[in-house]
Amino acid sequence: MTTTATDRKAKRGKRAPETDASAPSRPAAVTPPPTKMRVRRGMLALGIALALLGGVAVWWIFVNSSRTVSVMATNTDVARGETITAADLTTIQIAGGQQVDAITAKDAAKVVGTTALVDLPSGTLITSANTGNTLPVPSGSSIVGVTLTQAQMPGYALAAGDEVRIVETPVAQGDPPAQSPQSFDATVFTTRHDSENKVWVVDLVVPEREAPDIAARAATGRVALVIDTTGE
Repeated sequence: MTTTATDRKAKRGKRAPETDASAPSRPAAVTPPPTKMRVRRGMLALGIALALLGGVAVWWIFVNSSRTVSVMATNTDVARGETITAADLTTIQIAGGQQVDAITAKDAAKVVGTTALVDLPSGTLITSANTGNTLPVPSGSSIVGVTLTQAQMPGYALAAGDEVRIVETPVAQGDPPAQSPQSFDATVFTTRHDSENKVWVVDLVVPEREAPDIAARAATGRVALVIDTTGE
């Protein structure tokens, strides 16, 4: 019995020491948000922004392609240098949003009376690039107007760009010249038929130095026009 009592006392003495209530407790560690979560949120926001932009782009294309614009075009062939009349014009519809410099139907009045700067086949869109107030005159050149009867020119229809010669002719019923007559090279600028007087008014591009001589001869009516090369 003595041994047993001693053992019990020894076991009681081995109890775990009580925790000191006055000892400070360690604060709980703060866990930062996962980096992967922040990246995923950023990618999600970017995806939403791209989707919205794509939707706006599709809407813009649909709206612009579904509406049409009335623009001016030729309904007949108009040669370079000819004056455009109302009878030469018509309207066509093109899809909106196209990057073309076409004259709209509401500005049709601005086209009438302008000059075709290039050949305009039927159906050509009228733009500010292919029409203008007048054809450009090369530097160092002048324009001389010549009035001709049908007998003073070939029956071939003249067009802007034709290379011609103005030839001095003798007086009516006079003898032909003993030597080759004086002639001047020129390029057709514009042509117009005066139906009332039954004559052709041909504007010619000539070198500046020869313009006075050609004008003086044209004023006498003693000239003829010869076509050398037709314009393209």
